Amino acid sequence: MTDAILFFPKTGPNSTAHLPMSLLMVAAPLVEHGYEVKIIDQRLEDDWQEKLASALNGGVLLVGFSVLTGKQILYGLEASKFIKENSNAKVVWGGVHPSLLPRQTLENHYIDFVIIGEGEQVFERLLEKLKNSDANYSDVDGLGYKKDSEIYINEQKDFIDLNALPSIPYNLVEVEKYVTKKSFASGNPGRNVAIYTSRGCPHRCAFCYNLKFNKRRWRGKSAEKVIIELGHWIDRYNINAFEIEDDEFFVDLNRVREICLKIIEKGWQIEIFSSSRVNYLENMDDDFLKLLFRAGFKTLSFGVESGSPEIQKEIHKDITNEQVFSAVRRLGKAGINSKYYFMCGFPGESIGQLYETIDLIYKMKQEDRRVRIPPWRIYTPYPGTELYEKSILSGWHPPKNLKAWANYDFETANMPWLNRKKKVIIKNAAWMSKYVVLDNNAGGGIKYKLGRLFGKWIDFRWRHHWFFFAPERSILLLVKD
Repeated sequence: MTDAILFFPKTGPNSTAHLPMSLLMVAAPLVEHGYEVKIIDQRLEDDWQEKLASALNGGVLLVGFSVLTGKQILYGLEASKFIKENSNAKVVWGGVHPSLLPRQTLENHYIDFVIIGEGEQVFERLLEKLKNSDANYSDVDGLGYKKDSEIYINEQKDFIDLNALPSIPYNLVEVEKYVTKKSFASGNPGRNVAIYTSRGCPHRCAFCYNLKFNKRRWRGKSAEKVIIELGHWIDRYNINAFEIEDDEFFVDLNRVREICLKIIEKGWQIEIFSSSRVNYLENMDDDFLKLLFRAGFKTLSFGVESGSPEIQKEIHKDITNEQVFSAVRRLGKAGINSKYYFMCGFPGESIGQLYETIDLIYKMKQEDRRVRIPPWRIYTPYPGTELYEKSILSGWHPPKNLKAWANYDFETANMPWLNRKKKVIIKNAAWMSKYVVLDNNAGGGIKYKLGRLFGKWIDFRWRHHWFFFAPERSILLLVKD
């Protein structure tokens, strides 16, 4: 008999699928202790209802969901409703959104429990309670539950030691479905998977969920454990490209150095993509960057967010534009590609401050044409963050229930403090950023090549802050790579 089902909802109509690591990590101690567990990934299953009904047949005790804010809530609610209508199983939601808004999440009648924070220990304790018909949940830290029409929230207390967790049961999923045939680090053909080597971030960005979810705590797997896991992927699945999805991989540079040295020692020919912070490079000398390159780090990404020192200060980014330029120069010299993410539309951000970001991007691309600037993210309030409260004071009204969060759009400039002029600038600058000061030696699909035809025109528009009337955007939107 299956004791528990772990369900990963779709994240949108056309979801791409990385390994559902949150569910696999929860499954690890369950499998170790003899529980029968099944994982269903809705992103990969067109017939998910049939598979879920089949798995529920036989008396499943608990179905767990991992859910982010946004469209994933809609799909999670659909599946939770299906479970309630077709079984007696209890439903528990975990992940970022339920952790940040546990009480509102529990108000939904399809959800029985909420896990706040990390789920490995809490899920197993809850499953044990259900198996023993023990309805006293007051002693389960990090659990939200209902009793006599009242909602109770037990605070999360301790964080998990990542090195003490058992091996991940990859046999619960079809791994090959999660292997992409192109290296995320370079774009070259390869066998790529996304992995995690740490949790949390020690920094204080005012827009980031980590402030509440991980309480500015960072914990990393040991270098030895990371190497064992890389070896597993390389030897068993012939993986040669890794996308490290940590919130912050480079917190412990001694750990990074040890990982790099072991990769080189083993002679692995792999490519790695990871994220970092531009100020971290001040603690990496040129020899360290050479070591990263030799170990296979082909691309590093950075969150810059804004070119305005005032906005950087407002959002507690704790970096400078000088550090950004230093990163561009030094990584280019070391042969490591770099990608920089920007965000716009913050409450109180002026058009002049928006232009400071636009000017910074142009100077970065002039410094090194290989620099990549993905389309800007438009700031959207995230529960539990400092800017969330400022957004409310600026006239924004947060969704009043769980289902309303499902219709939340994180890529549309619809905040009340954005006037029409700002919205037009944001919309057009977001797509133009990809085509400003192009690297003429770079590859790219048809859309990228077509963008080169508009290159000088886009450069002119960018330098002169001319973002109105953009017919070339309509042309590029019609083209598919």
